[in-house]
Amino acid sequence: MIFRRFLTHGALLTICSVLLLLSVESALGQWSIPDELQAQASVLNDEQIEFITSGAIIKYIPERQLEHELATRDANSMRSLMDDLMSLADKMGYDPERDMGAAPLNLTSKSFNAAMPTLVPLRDFERESGPFSVHRYLFPKTGIPTFGGADVAIWPEDLVAGNVDVAIVGVPSNSSSGRRDARNGPNQMRGLNTIAMTDVQSLLKPFETLSVVDYGDFGVDRLSTERTVIHVAAMVAETAGTGAIPMLVGGDTSMLYPGVSGVARVHGNGSFGLLHFSAHPDVERNGDHTNSDRQALFLLLDEGIVEGSETIQVGLRGPAVDADTLEWLRDKGVRYHTMAEFRQRGSETVMQRVLQEVDRGPVAYFVSIDVSAVNPTEMVAAGRATYNGLRLEEVTQAIRHACAVKEIVGFAITDMAPMLDYSRLSVMHANAVLNACLVGIAVRKAGLDPDYVHPLALDHGQR
Repeated sequence: MIFRRFLTHGALLTICSVLLLLSVESALGQWSIPDELQAQASVLNDEQIEFITSGAIIKYIPERQLEHELATRDANSMRSLMDDLMSLADKMGYDPERDMGAAPLNLTSKSFNAAMPTLVPLRDFERESGPFSVHRYLFPKTGIPTFGGADVAIWPEDLVAGNVDVAIVGVPSNSSSGRRDARNGPNQMRGLNTIAMTDVQSLLKPFETLSVVDYGDFGVDRLSTERTVIHVAAMVAETAGTGAIPMLVGGDTSMLYPGVSGVARVHGNGSFGLLHFSAHPDVERNGDHTNSDRQALFLLLDEGIVEGSETIQVGLRGPAVDADTLEWLRDKGVRYHTMAEFRQRGSETVMQRVLQEVDRGPVAYFVSIDVSAVNPTEMVAAGRATYNGLRLEEVTQAIRHACAVKEIVGFAITDMAPMLDYSRLSVMHANAVLNACLVGIAVRKAGLDPDYVHPLALDHGQR
């Protein structure tokens, strides 16, 4: 059966459990007490037996759990459990003395009865390949968090069958430098449902224009960046090979290397550019380690996976930005932009220069952001925070433009350590960055100009 392979994807075991429960609900109706449990059930009264055999009990306790309770409880404990479950069932039903007979409703609502549970015929245990919902409701607002409430895909054949445009995947790595909590970034971004927001400029809803799925989390080895890199690169290549754009949600910035190199296995080394927003150059050449967030870009350039002349870095500052490093980047042909340039020449002027470089660059790009690029006042939870950064609006607008004007072969957002920001403002802003690229891709697919503004968004038209 298709779910046997869940054991190799620990992050998706929860999904399997939920689908198993849903499959039980599809069997509601009469339920037969197994022969080997008839003696244990004989201690119950007729009303309790009817509650079990009618199948009504399965709404409140899974079938396998019921079998376990029958097999292990003594007579008094089993009667007490049945009384409790029947009391629960009674409270869940309609009581005219307690419940409103009618409630005022907006009958013109387009989402009337949207909270109706998924219909039984849609809850088959066996399924064909393709994205699928892990939610109890047809139009979910609660339940198992996914990126933007997207459907889930597990295997490459799901991406192919669903003609998926974008596969958002968590990479909860946490082995590199900085303040360690980046592994919780993916789930925190799932949990705060501010992805897939309507673009205020074009008024596009990215999930209506694009086929987007939550592709779960890629497995990581918490004690070995090297082993993690090998697996993640292979998984990214597998994802990109289906035609879907892999959007990686880190995790620390060491995952930039397997993200870009995995895409290059499909598209070819040097076949696309890299636009990377970060406070840190990540080109350490003489460190103790050879594979970490501090070496990610160095490895990509040194191995020829991306060309220096087609690489753009934005927002550089901090202790790793010295004359030797900048000279090395210049010799490699990298177009770098430090915060000194932003302050000296003005943010608008420099960002226009960045976008012109993107426009003149290759047809395709991998877009990446280490959230340290953003000023700490707007991104408290940066794992390698450095003062004096870019404004969030500058970053999101630049990423939106790049993702609209170019073919995007991959995206990564890394190094958010949510434990550092109890307000969750950083999570909301990280989602805004991810959404900016989704919107850009949607604008491009819709055939709109990259900087298109919907007339209704620009002016109310009233005198």
